[in-house]
Amino acid sequence: MIREQLKGSNFMALNENQKLFLSLINEYAAEKSQGEQSVVVLKKRMEELRSELEVANVELENVKRVKETTEQELKGCEVELSLNETAIQTLEARISVLQGEIASVGSELDSLKVEGGATRDQFINHLLDLNKKIRKFQDQLSRKKAIESVGNAAEGSHELEGDNTTASSQSIEERLIKVMTQLANEEEEFLSAEQIQKSANVDKSGEKEGCDGDDGERNKRIGKFD
Repeated sequence: MIREQLKGSNFMALNENQKLFLSLINEYAAEKSQGEQSVVVLKKRMEELRSELEVANVELENVKRVKETTEQELKGCEVELSLNETAIQTLEARISVLQGEIASVGSELDSLKVEGGATRDQFINHLLDLNKKIRKFQDQLSRKKAIESVGNAAEGSHELEGDNTTASSQSIEERLIKVMTQLANEEEEFLSAEQIQKSANVDKSGEKEGCDGDDGERNKRIGKFD
C-alpha cells in the first residue's frame, strides 16, 4: 500500500517535472523564435538605416557643394560691390568737377551775353552812323552830277570850276570806298562775335530763341537802312 502511494507520488512528481521541462522547452523555443524574428526585423531596420545614411551622405555632399558655390558667389559679389563703390566715388568726383565747370561756363556765358549785347548795340549804332554818311555822300554825288551837267553846258566859260568838281568827285569816291570798307570790317567783326556767342550757347536750350529774337530785332533795325 505504501509502495503504491510512493509510486504514485513519484509518478506525479515525474509528470510535473516533465511538464516543467516541456514548458521550459516551449518557452525557449518561443523566445528563440521571437529572437529570430527580432533579428530579422533589426537586420531589415539596419538596411533601411544604411540606405537613409547613404541618402543623407549624398545630400550632405550636395549641401557642401552648394555652400562652396554660395561662398564663391558671395566673394564675387563682395568684389563687385567694392568695384561699384569705387566707380560710384569716381563718378561723384567727376560730377563735382563737371558741376564746377558748368558753373564756370555759365559765368562765362553770362559775360559773353552781356558783351555780345553791347557789341551788337555798338555795331547797330555804327551802321546807323555809316548809313547817315552814305546818304550824305549820295547827296553829294547827286549834286556833283548836277554840277557836271551844268559844266558840260558851259564848258568853255567854267573850265576851272569843272576841274574843282572833278577833284571833289574823286575825293568823295575815295571817302565812299573807305566807308564801305569800314562797314565790311565792322560786319565781319560782328559776325565773328556772334559766332562765338552761338558756340557758347550750345548747351543752353533756351538761348537759341533769345538769339533768334535778337537777330530779328537787328534785322528789323538794319532794314531801316534800305
